[in-house]
Amino acid sequence: MSQYDTQSLYDFLFHTPEGALRKMLNDKKNMSDVHCGLLIKIVKSCTMDVFGAHFEKQDFPKLRMGPAEMKIKEKFWQDCTATLLERGLLQPSTQKAAA
Repeated sequence: MSQYDTQSLYDFLFHTPEGALRKMLNDKKNMSDVHCGLLIKIVKSCTMDVFGAHFEKQDFPKLRMGPAEMKIKEKFWQDCTATLLERGLLQPSTQKAAA
């Protein structure tokens, strides 16, 4: 079971224009322009289910990453999660465990 509602997050990230996402997320502290670019690249390359799996496992789909992306790779998901929670874009999962 997922800790977060990655389905709603994926829908929001997928359907929001890139420029608006960058303005919303880029704070130059935890979330740099490189973070935003990599997050957008991941969302555009995955289905919702695949994105959720990568988010939960904190790993990456097969993508070509540049040197700047490789530098942030280790803390990427941690930084994204903190920023998304802070901005109210990531919510705890509301799914109930099967009885």
